[in-house]
Amino acid sequence: MLLTEIKIKNYRLLVSSTLRLDKNTTLIVGRNNTAKTSCMSFLSMVLNGQKLKYDDYPLIQRQKLFKLIECMLKKEISYEDFLSKIPLAEIVFCVDYSIEGIEDNLGSLSPFIIDIDDQTTTAIIKVKYDFKITEKDFFELFSECISDDEAGNKVIQIGKIRDLLVASFENLFSLSIIAVNPTIEDDIQSKSLQELKNLFPFFSISAERSLDESVDYKTSSLKKVISSYFSVEKEKIDENISDSVLKLRKIVEDANKSIQNESNKLLSDIIEKSIGFGYPNADELQLGVTTNLEINNQIQGNSELTYSKKGTDEFLPSNYNGLGYKNLIKIQFQLAQFSEMIKQCKLSSIPLLFIEEPESHMHPQMQQTFINFLESFLERIFNIHIQTIITSHSSHIANAMDFTKIRYAQKKGEKVTYKNLNRFVDANPENADFVKKYLTLSKCDLFFADKAIFIEGASERLLIPDMIKKCEQKGYFTTKHKLTAQYYTLIEVGGAYAYKFIPFANFLGIPSLIITDIDTVKKENTKYKACLVSEGETTSNKTIKEWMKDYITLGSGEKLSVKEIKELNNENKTKGICHIEYQIEENGLCGRSLEEAIRNVNRGIYGLNTSASEEDIRFNDKCKTDFALDLILKYEDYDIPQYIIDGLVWLNNQTANV
Repeated sequence: MLLTEIKIKNYRLLVSSTLRLDKNTTLIVGRNNTAKTSCMSFLSMVLNGQKLKYDDYPLIQRQKLFKLIECMLKKEISYEDFLSKIPLAEIVFCVDYSIEGIEDNLGSLSPFIIDIDDQTTTAIIKVKYDFKITEKDFFELFSECISDDEAGNKVIQIGKIRDLLVASFENLFSLSIIAVNPTIEDDIQSKSLQELKNLFPFFSISAERSLDESVDYKTSSLKKVISSYFSVEKEKIDENISDSVLKLRKIVEDANKSIQNESNKLLSDIIEKSIGFGYPNADELQLGVTTNLEINNQIQGNSELTYSKKGTDEFLPSNYNGLGYKNLIKIQFQLAQFSEMIKQCKLSSIPLLFIEEPESHMHPQMQQTFINFLESFLERIFNIHIQTIITSHSSHIANAMDFTKIRYAQKKGEKVTYKNLNRFVDANPENADFVKKYLTLSKCDLFFADKAIFIEGASERLLIPDMIKKCEQKGYFTTKHKLTAQYYTLIEVGGAYAYKFIPFANFLGIPSLIITDIDTVKKENTKYKACLVSEGETTSNKTIKEWMKDYITLGSGEKLSVKEIKELNNENKTKGICHIEYQIEENGLCGRSLEEAIRNVNRGIYGLNTSASEEDIRFNDKCKTDFALDLILKYEDYDIPQYIIDGLVWLNNQTANV
């Protein structure tokens, strides 16, 4: 059986969000503050039976709650209506048990299967925080929010409503757990928190991992593991290490007894010889000393991880090793603890593992290795199937993860939704395969950016960041938050493939600028070859061709003309949150590429006069990288081609989904 879906309402930014889970590993990616960890926080809170805090209640719903309380105090609605209209924090679990047979023991899921339809293989569990106080208690609590104005009219003070909610919020809501009949929504049964915990053993590995093995053993992973060996029952110890653990216990117990007896005897003798003033006498109880020495406490509190060289007796302390390896070891220890916890589950269940930002301190190759081998590692140490949810800001981890396992956390205003990349695949079959392969082969920063710039190649990759700074210096950006301070990513895709990313950028909701080349060509004999823009018949640029399909209808055998491309107006260069720019005419000439456009507007730098022709601005060098570096390093005051300025100003003015 598998947990297939989690639906969350009214918890922080998750006002109405659905997270579809992969059967093995689900990766949640997205920019900062997009509620990637909130899902884990709510799961943990619910499964531990914790109270709902005011700070966890969505900002977007608070005014509605204030208004409902105001209406109730004015007696404009009944208490039943009031209760039915409160936006409640809730989480719904959808479990698929179709892989089990009808006669199979469904273990911890059994209490939540309340339908009698043999064809139904879905169980639905709803957990919510109900408003629990009575109508009488409600008016007693909020009565001080009612006052009289000068005319004697009743006035409701919203400020006081808020203050009372802040002070008493945790006591106003109580956790309720119900099983819902998938076929009859009103058919429900109340369940206990323990039944829910039995079904979903939950373990989280947070990003704030203490990596110092020399700190208090209660927070140190190695010391916690060692400590558990002295308290866990024999039958609960991993069979691979049980003999060694029992042997260690025996040695410690014998040593404890021996040291205890000897220390008691010696300390009692010292005390007896040290006390004077007539006490004790022969008729009174004699003084003695009993010590409570426990070697196992010393082992627990002073065991530290060390690193030794093979074939020698030399070792180095834990803090001499890199944080990346320590983080990896720490995660492995914590997974081992979860494994031991799962072994105590007597009935079949759905264990949930949450790992927050595992990439901390790991270099890119280590991150990719970790994510590639995580599932096989879990299969090796666990005796039942584990469903894992990971959050990450690492493009390296995103690269290594199968596309279908990725969920993109998209923020719009005060709400976050989890976007399943499978839906993009289904809706865009012609583009999805390319996008998947590209993001797998490259650094997919697109998941973590506010805005994106799709570019041709090396020249743009080097020059665009510098041109963005120059646009700000020259005052082209007029918004409060300039593009230089926004999180944009440059994605090098060339003119042949940029158009394939347009549906994906729209799916993710990321404002995107495409900077490409006009790439004019003319027919020579039977083939089209590169030529000056003034001589061009059409373009070889696939992205421009695809873009223009919405504005130009071509008959059979017709080619898109250069004239039509050059005449595309600014309005039609924008589609939704995507915008395209390519070379335009400046100083009477139009370059065919970025390099030619730069030569055209910087004629003094390249020894060209005002009467230069398109042939004069033609770029004939082999290395575009050298051209770009030479411009940046030698000429601080170079001019930016207008089409680049237009595109960057458009992108600067777009509102990111924040």
